[in-house]
Amino acid sequence: MAEEGESFVTDFYNRLAATAVRLINKRGRLIRLIRFDETAANAARPWKGPPIIPTEPSTEVYGVFVPPTSVRQFGLTALGLGTEMESMIATSEQIIIVSSGETDLRQFSEVFDQAQRWGIFASQILKPGSTTLLGFLGVRR
Repeated sequence: MAEEGESFVTDFYNRLAATAVRLINKRGRLIRLIRFDETAANAARPWKGPPIIPTEPSTEVYGVFVPPTSVRQFGLTALGLGTEMESMIATSEQIIIVSSGETDLRQFSEVFDQAQRWGIFASQILKPGSTTLLGFLGVRR
């Protein structure tokens, strides 16, 4: 009986994730998440920092840009730790809602969107159980 209940919950979350992907892909736009390579150019001299021409590993996802006030209106302050989400809302120029799948949003530092770069300074995910539904990126220029 417990397995049947777990299967129902997993199926429910998988359907919610599919709906999130469909809506974000329909209403959002393609953005590039950029992660700077912080590996030292010379392992014997790590204090010299990364290479002069940095590589930027990236991934593309669809994202919906919303003003922080609308995130607050939908009651999403309960995501993760409430104080972290409140801080993200208070200091963001925009919140980008993405359907990131299993991509770890914490590894990225910038968003490239239509010839404009946004710095990522906060991220939260909505992940009930093992299913990632949504990711929230707090960004500013």
